[in-house]
Amino acid sequence: MLADQERGYWLAKHIVPNEHLIRTWLTRFSDIEADDIIQEGYVIISEADVGKIFNPIGYFHTICRNLVLRHYRKAQVVSVTAIADILNDTLVDQTPSIEDTIDARAELRFLDQIIQELPDTCRKVFIYRKIKDYPQKECARKLGISENSVEKQLARALTLIARSYGQRDSDQRKKVGLVRGNRKFS
Repeated sequence: MLADQERGYWLAKHIVPNEHLIRTWLTRFSDIEADDIIQEGYVIISEADVGKIFNPIGYFHTICRNLVLRHYRKAQVVSVTAIADILNDTLVDQTPSIEDTIDARAELRFLDQIIQELPDTCRKVFIYRKIKDYPQKECARKLGISENSVEKQLARALTLIARSYGQRDSDQRKKVGLVRGNRKFS
């Protein structure tokens, strides 16, 4: 079970930015108070073991869907179209596709390769400042260099990384141009 502060971060990272998707979905039900469903959904998810949730917004949608169903079960008069909407409607899956996952991993491998090829101090500054998010002063202290050197080394790292990406993009454009250039069109 996550601590309250960690749970708060988890909610702020996964649910709050996507809450609008649930609110938009809830607008289909004119006799439902969206704020009440959302609030009750937060109460339920705050008691869940969020460490085991792999699709947070899908999980939250399911909670809210079940709350809407519970509301309609208790209601005296229920719209048939409302029930059909609940049973047939799904929220778009936020899970990345296999292709997106493969592409993202390839990008990370490429970036890691570039970082490993940076000069030693340049690489360390980049890792401390951009990956570990250390303040400039802390980075300078850890590396035994001035804050001015940290700035210069970071600028150098970013320039070298940008150059590597530019080179890769240029190589890919040339490759695509060569492929197109070799085709025979009738």
